[in-house]
Amino acid sequence: MLGINYSDDKRIFNTHTDGIPFLSADLLDTLGVPNLFTTRFISYDPDAGEGEKGLRLAVMKNEEISEASPVCRKNRDALARQLGSSISMECITDQKHTNYVHVASREDLGVPTVGNFALHRHYVDGVVTDIPDVLLTVFGGDCPPVYIADPVRKAIGLVHAGWRGTLGRIPEVAIANMAVRFGSDPADLYAVIGPGICRDCYEMGDEVYDVFAQQWGEESAERIFSKYPARDAEGHEIPGGKYHLDLREANRLTLLRAGVPEDHISVSNVCTKCNSETFYSYRSGHMENEQVAMMVNRFGTK
Repeated sequence: MLGINYSDDKRIFNTHTDGIPFLSADLLDTLGVPNLFTTRFISYDPDAGEGEKGLRLAVMKNEEISEASPVCRKNRDALARQLGSSISMECITDQKHTNYVHVASREDLGVPTVGNFALHRHYVDGVVTDIPDVLLTVFGGDCPPVYIADPVRKAIGLVHAGWRGTLGRIPEVAIANMAVRFGSDPADLYAVIGPGICRDCYEMGDEVYDVFAQQWGEESAERIFSKYPARDAEGHEIPGGKYHLDLREANRLTLLRAGVPEDHISVSNVCTKCNSETFYSYRSGHMENEQVAMMVNRFGTK
């Protein structure tokens, strides 16, 4: 379905092809929390095994904002309505690869946007809320989203976890905000690390390893980095190879250290770069647009 290659046979995501196609996280579906992660597809025929590509959800740097923004908002509204919400309830991130998390207020909802960011705030890579029915949205090419749900306090969080946000433990920052502002107990939380680039595809420079080792400690750095054989631009083998970063494991460790129970964490088995025909991917050079992750602060039964 949707031409996705999974790294294992665990049921992490469910596929939906009515309307604009998307994946949803099985763990959140079980909690009754409306959620999604999009693909390249505008529509998809599961019987034919093919679909129309070119879904536009984010305003890209090379686009004219006045033309692109209404199209992207219309498409995001269509997705929101598939979750039983609307863009009038949306609170979005502008994403500057920070670990800053915004606590959504009612004044945030329906605020006009310029491109992908609200006029009244900047440098936000995560949002949390306890306001019923609020729709949280983050964007991504290869950076995974992390969805957080508190069925006890009826609160949710959604963060964009690129390597810099991961370094800054952005899921833990979101959880701390939920604890302080909503009274959330980490032991009650559920979390899903969404689709993003896998370790095999995520080559990094030595300087990234060094900064993780400095801030996380060498033991943790050794756990989330691996050395792979590599060649330079001229095809010569690089002695010792290159580091690869496992964003999934790094964010899983952060969630565990923040107090989320291990059996409450679901980890993606979908790589955006390995599946670049299905997803937009920066590292594959297919960044005509970006995916969105969405979740609605609503709890129910599956």
